Amino acid sequence: MVISFLTYRFLSILIGILYPSYQTYKSLKYQYTEQYSSLLCYWILFSFFQIFEVLFDQLFSLIIPFYFELKLIFIFWLTYKNISELIFHHVILIYLNQYEHDIDYLFNNTIHRLTEYVLKIIYFFLQHHHHHQQQDTQMKTIKTNFASQYRRINSHQRK
Repeated sequence: MVISFLTYRFLSILIGILYPSYQTYKSLKYQYTEQYSSLLCYWILFSFFQIFEVLFDQLFSLIIPFYFELKLIFIFWLTYKNISELIFHHVILIYLNQYEHDIDYLFNNTIHRLTEYVLKIIYFFLQHHHHHQQQDTQMKTIKTNFASQYRRINSHQRK
């Protein structure tokens, strides 16, 4: 490894995120509609690349020499005009078209289940919090009743 991991991260953010973000900003601001397709393809490829990094980075960095340097070259190469569009249309689009309905089902089902799960957790905590408030009120009542009975008994015993 010629460059350190921190240097790689800095350069990958600079090349892979900041530069394309600025290009996206400029194309939106000045309405460079001919760049939209290329930029959208880039962001889709970059997101797939990020998922790939999370899943396989540690393994490939041990197996492939100059792995971080190769990744930087790949990111830089993706920022060239039409490279990301070319890869998107000849690789990613074919896969997405083939599995689009399965992916839609997976996302919709996952979002639906996560929403149900989060709502159940919120409902549980609200019930639990309400139950504790009721217990606190009951304990205060019991303590107050106990204290008043104790004072009453003590006052009778003193007489």
